[in-house]
Amino acid sequence: MYSFLAIVLQFLSGSVMYSYLLARLINVNLRKVGDGNPGSLNLWRAKGMNFGMIALILEYFKGTFPLFLFVITDVVQDKYLIAIAALFGILGHAFSPMLKFNGGKAIATTFGAWTVLTKWEAPTILGITFTIFSLLKSKGIIVKDDAFGVLLGFIVLLPYVLYKSYNGQAHILLFYIGNLCIIGYKYWHDWVKYFKNVL
Repeated sequence: MYSFLAIVLQFLSGSVMYSYLLARLINVNLRKVGDGNPGSLNLWRAKGMNFGMIALILEYFKGTFPLFLFVITDVVQDKYLIAIAALFGILGHAFSPMLKFNGGKAIATTFGAWTVLTKWEAPTILGITFTIFSLLKSKGIIVKDDAFGVLLGFIVLLPYVLYKSYNGQAHILLFYIGNLCIIGYKYWHDWVKYFKNVL
C-alpha cells in the first residue's frame, strides 16, 4: 500500500511544472523560448538567473519529494520499489498531465531522483561532467550542443552504475536503464540531428 502511494505521489509531484507556472505568472510562453521545452533552462534564458534558479531548485526537489520522506522513515524499504517510484517522478515531469502529457526534458528532476538513490555520488558524477562540458563549450573547444552533453553525462555515469550493480545494487542499473529510456525519448531527435551533422 505504501509503495503504491509512494509511486503515485512521486508521479504527481513530478507532474507539477514549476517552470511553466512561474513563466505564466510573468507572462512568458516557454514554448516560444529556445527549443520550446517548458523547463528551467528556457525560463533562465527568457528571464535570467533569478527566475531560472528558482525553477531549477523546484524541479530538482520534486525529484526527491515526497519519495525521500518514504525512504528516511523506512515506510518503503524495497530498493527496487524506490527506484521505480523515482522513475515515476521523472515520468511525471517528462509526460506531465498538466501539459497534456507533453512535459519537459527532466534533467533537473533526474538529478533529484539520483540523489534519493545514491545520495551525492551519481549527481556529483553528472554534475562534474556537465560542468566540464559547459566550460569546454563556452571556450569553443567542443560543439555547442546541450543534447550531446546530456548523452555524454549518461555515458560517463555508466561505469559507476555497472560497478554498483556488480556489488549487489542492481536496482541502480534498473533505474539507469529506465532513466536513459525517458531521457532518450525526449532527446532522440536532438541526438539524431547531432550525429547526422557530425557524420
